[in-house]
Amino acid sequence: MTESQIVKGSGVNMKAVVQQSASETIQPGGSVTLNCTVHTGTCDGEHSVYWFKDSDESHPGLIYTHLGRNYQCDNKPSTQTHTCVYSLPMSNLSVSHAGTYYCAVASCGRILFGNGTKLEPKGE
Repeated sequence: MTESQIVKGSGVNMKAVVQQSASETIQPGGSVTLNCTVHTGTCDGEHSVYWFKDSDESHPGLIYTHLGRNYQCDNKPSTQTHTCVYSLPMSNLSVSHAGTYYCAVASCGRILFGNGTKLEPKGE
C-alpha cells in the first residue's frame, strides 16, 4: 500500500511516498520484521520515523521511534531520488501483537503516514 503527499514549504516542492506491506501473519513464538520504505525525492535531510499500533483492545499508541541519522538510506543524485528503509523487528509474537502498525515519517517540515501493516494471527 502506498500513501503520497505533496510536500511544500522551506523551498522544497517534491512528492514523498511512504510504503508498507498490507499484512503479515503472526505465528505464536515467531518473529516478523515490519518495513517502512520512504521515497523523498530531492529531500535528503534527516528523518524521524515513528511507529504506532492500533488494535481493538487499545487506542493508537506510539511504540517505537527512529531519531537522528537515516537508516539504510540510498541516495541517487542522477535521478534525484532519496530512499530510506526503516525496520521494526518483532519477536516472541503472541495474539496480543495483533493489530495494525503504522509508520509516520517526519521529513522536510511535514509528517507522512503509511497505510499500515496489519498483523493477523495465523488461521484467521
